[in-house]
Parts: sequence; structure tokens; C-alpha cells
Amino acid sequence: MKFIPLVAAAAAFTLPALAQGSELITSVTEDSLAAFAESQGDEVLGFGEAGEVSVRAQTEDGTIYYLTGTACTDGSCAGINMSARFDANELVTYEKLNDANLRRAAVSVWKLDNTLGISRYVILDGGQTMDNIQINFDNFIAIVPTVIDLFYEE
Repeated sequence: MKFIPLVAAAAAFTLPALAQGSELITSVTEDSLAAFAESQGDEVLGFGEAGEVSVRAQTEDGTIYYLTGTACTDGSCAGINMSARFDANELVTYEKLNDANLRRAAVSVWKLDNTLGISRYVILDGGQTMDNIQINFDNFIAIVPTVIDLFYEE
């Protein structure tokens, strides 16, 4: 298997799925994170807001999320933190946070000051296929509204 940065893999979305799945992504950059968000059909809204190597984007249905490179050296990062953040009100209790973490184990649900956060972390050490990164992202985006419902449903 070949090791390539995410920017090259993002450009490979036109290749057959089998070819995409065989390429290993070992690092990401801010440009490759933006290309990934755009490949989802999402609008990139900002850069560098959640860390030196990060992108803020919005899905067609309005979900705003961040893709943040982690474990970075010279702008190349060995991990991706996918996160969504919301204003936390009195309905965001520690009991509900604990319940959300138990019921939605594929993500971490947290509260920091007045922010409710939902995140999923992908380690690129040893490489991940583009298919795997895509599945992680798809699961993350699908889970975000279900977590929000745990806090705000009546």
C-alpha cells in the first residue's frame, strides 16, 4: 500500500472506490482538511479557529463542524479531531453528559465552560484509508443531531 497525504487522497475522489480504499493517509494539512470538507459538498467558513491547522465548515442542513489537525509538525498533522460545538444551557447537565457518552460511544460528548461539544478523533499513525476517514466522518456527522436530541428533547 502507498502512503499519501490527505490532500492527494481528496483529489482522488474521482478514482474508483477500490483505488481510494487502498491508499493510506498518514498526515493532513489545513489545505487537505478544507479539500475534504469541500468534497462533502460542505461550505468552508473559516480557517485556524480551532487550532493552527483547522477548518470550520457547514453542511447543507446547517450543521457547523470543525476538522482540526492534531500532533502537528510544520503544518503536517498525524491526527484529525472532528468536532461540533453548541451553546450549553441549563439542560446540559453532567448526568445527561454521562448518559450521552454511554449511549453514543462512537463520539465523545463534553462540556467546557458554556460550550457543549461532540467530537470524534482519528489517529493517522500507521495510516488510514480514505474510506475509513470517510466512514468516521459520516458516523460523526450522523451522530451529532442524535446527541443534541438527548439534551433538548422533551
